[in-house]
Amino acid sequence: MKDTLSRRLLPFYMKLPVFWAFIVVTFLGEVLWIIVVSKDHRTDLLSWSCFGYALGIVLGFMQGKWTSRLWKQSYMRVLRRELTFWEAKGAKTLTLFTCVALGLPIFGAIFLETTENLVGIQSYIFGFVGAMNVALMLWVRRIPK
Repeated sequence: MKDTLSRRLLPFYMKLPVFWAFIVVTFLGEVLWIIVVSKDHRTDLLSWSCFGYALGIVLGFMQGKWTSRLWKQSYMRVLRRELTFWEAKGAKTLTLFTCVALGLPIFGAIFLETTENLVGIQSYIFGFVGAMNVALMLWVRRIPK
């Protein structure tokens, strides 16, 4: 096995068409969600949705960049069975960040049962997943075929 990473070695969920599908689905989900929220005629719902989506984009892109750096450094060693991803430098911190970034808002929604919070959290998740996939796709595009 060569020491250089190529797109051919990546798993199915790291292929460009899969990234495009995830990005399109999350964007369409957010658009449909905004349409549903705007039917309520409360402007604070729309502002909560926009705030949640923007925050999700920022944190999701950070998570995607962090994941791409981890894969760039360790994926070939994982394929050669020299280590597992869990043993790779930064993997535990990345997992903790992802669990907090996605789990904390969802867990908080259980206790804060207001419509405004639920609207913002749903948009946040759409933004997080979409931006994470954009960051990973940008990295995969730089990898030689």
